[in-house]
Amino acid sequence: MDAVQSPSHSKVDDEVRRDRLTERTIEVPLGPFLAQVAATVEEHAETEAERIAAAALALPRTHGAMATASMTDRLLTRVEGLAAGIEQIPVCRRGDRGVGVLAKWQTLKTRGPAADPLGNWSYMRDLAHIAHDMVRVLREHRATEQPTVFVGRPSMPPLTPGAP
Repeated sequence: MDAVQSPSHSKVDDEVRRDRLTERTIEVPLGPFLAQVAATVEEHAETEAERIAAAALALPRTHGAMATASMTDRLLTRVEGLAAGIEQIPVCRRGDRGVGVLAKWQTLKTRGPAADPLGNWSYMRDLAHIAHDMVRVLREHRATEQPTVFVGRPSMPPLTPGAP
């Protein structure tokens, strides 16, 4: 029924309505807002990865196979996401720690847990250490990419970058 137009409804009415909506519409650039939202989401993901890694490192060896498997699964999910973030950083800006942690992650991912009795527990702990290292790399990179907020001047108040 919506597709059928009433006799009094015409294309002219649609054009007038569209013109009125355009008059009240304000275009706003979303770039800075999206960058701020993305940074907030990334920080939340990093904080969550650190929390899970700390919990994994606190897990005793005797806690049980199911708890170790569950924690390993959670860590694998977080480390995959962190690795994707580091891979987005250009190689020339990753630094030694970024390159090293990705190499360590590839080795661990390829090798998997060892077949010995402590293999799964050790694998979980290795993932936790890698997660901590990855978070550190991402935060260091973000800190170097952020512009300086104030410009210092000797014996004068600081200027913001946009000041005249």
